[in-house]
Amino acid sequence: MIISRSEIESVVSAHRAQAKKKRPQVGSISYDTSDSYEATSETSGLAGMAQEVISNPFYRSSLVADLQRRIAEGRYYVPSDQIVEKLLGRLVAEAIPA
Repeated sequence: MIISRSEIESVVSAHRAQAKKKRPQVGSISYDTSDSYEATSETSGLAGMAQEVISNPFYRSSLVADLQRRIAEGRYYVPSDQIVEKLLGRLVAEAIPA
């Protein structure tokens, strides 16, 4: 998974914005018990699309094959500063409580 600097900054800023909002008290939330759910052909179509997305890989097999070949040949190189930046960014993103 590639995590860009902008994604890390987005996660941090979203967390800060959420932390600034005052969360409602549990007792102050009211629920309408008359709500109901009825499945339609549109919702079943969405469920089918969701299943298709889950079952198909989200990566490009040609790119993966190229990277595997380059790694096997010893021709794949990532500068250490980029590795450290991604690791630290991942730690920051994971350290923020959900």
